Amino acid sequence: MKLISKLLLLALLVSPMLLMAQPDPPGGGGAPVPIDGGISILVAAGAAIGAKKAHNAKKRRDEQKEI
Repeated sequence: MKLISKLLLLALLVSPMLLMAQPDPPGGGGAPVPIDGGISILVAAGAAIGAKKAHNAKKRRDEQKEI
């Protein structure tokens, strides 16, 4: 399971570097527009929730070992 998680994380981190937007239309074009649209905020929130869940799970495991 850890290997699959690490490979998925690696794929998610590398994929933005490999993706390209469409080339400019001939004759120029308008001003560049950001593609982000708030996705970075959603990714950060998801990472924070995942970190919190992982922290809580580790805490529960440690408490069960003490008993």
